[in-house]
Amino acid sequence: MLRDYLKIDDSDRLVEQSVLRLNNRGQENVTEWHIVSVDGRQKGSVTLFDKLCNRRSYNVNYRITQKDVHGRVIVDHLTDVL
Repeated sequence: MLRDYLKIDDSDRLVEQSVLRLNNRGQENVTEWHIVSVDGRQKGSVTLFDKLCNRRSYNVNYRITQKDVHGRVIVDHLTDVL
């Protein structure tokens, strides 16, 4: 599950903001969520890159990036499964 890779509280919600479908060779999808606390404050954002093809020696399917409200990267994780 996506939440397993993130540094968020159990009470935080992920609110989907956008889905970008790139019509390239890999048909990549980029989905962005905002992290919202119980009191409604935005705490940051999460971006999921689906079907990632990176021409490196390792093959992964997903890249998960979490940023705080100031844009600093908290989590940048490559994985095969969610």
